Amino acid sequence: MKAERKTNFFQIFIYAAMLIGLVLSGVMDAILFRCSDGDLHSQILFRLALTITGILLVILAGLTFVFRRFRKQSLDGLNRDSLTGFIDRHAFGQVFEQALLDSRRTLEPLSLIIVDIDRFRVINEEHGHQVGDAILTMFSKSILAVLRPADITCRWDGNQILVVLKNCPAKNGCKIAHKILEKIRQQQLVIGEKTIGITASIGIAQMVSTDNTQTLVARAETGLYSARDNGRDTYAIGYDWILIDYSYDPIF
Repeated sequence: MKAERKTNFFQIFIYAAMLIGLVLSGVMDAILFRCSDGDLHSQILFRLALTITGILLVILAGLTFVFRRFRKQSLDGLNRDSLTGFIDRHAFGQVFEQALLDSRRTLEPLSLIIVDIDRFRVINEEHGHQVGDAILTMFSKSILAVLRPADITCRWDGNQILVVLKNCPAKNGCKIAHKILEKIRQQQLVIGEKTIGITASIGIAQMVSTDNTQTLVARAETGLYSARDNGRDTYAIGYDWILIDYSYDPIF
């Protein structure tokens, strides 16, 4: 986490320095352009300043590429679940905390969704864990097919997948949830003469300024419970005022 913050600070510092350099170079270009009529010395200085501006632009583009590649490698290096390929719960805590900090800094909306396979325990009991694993792999690929490259996915708890949607208000989160549900309904696992289809329930929550990892996840979970209560195969937004305690009466 500290290394990530240092990298972000260094990136901001470099970008700021480069942008200041570009602005000053552009001002110099404009001044020299006005003074270059018939003056060979001024024309040479203008071309030199123009060349420096071009070099700065190339360097800025190169730095952007390097920083993006570095961040991608950092995410790829995190612990990942072998079945789904998503980051595991331990690594997710670090990435999610940074995503919350970034959202507060940029003032961009951030939403969280929890996707849960309906009646997954029944599937495991009737068909065995190998079929359950195949269902979970199919389920994960369906989710991934809908998401954007910047979205963060985590295998949260058994058959639950948690997704961080950056720069995404709850309204757009609902649209993504709807697409995920449609994609999941289209998937079928054929085992001999049997065809197994699945559905899912989704809880959605948008970050507020006072949120931390625990409060935002808890609010998304209330949305998941509401979706289950509404018949499953649907989504719902979670709210703090939903105080129903499901801990002693699990829903499968």
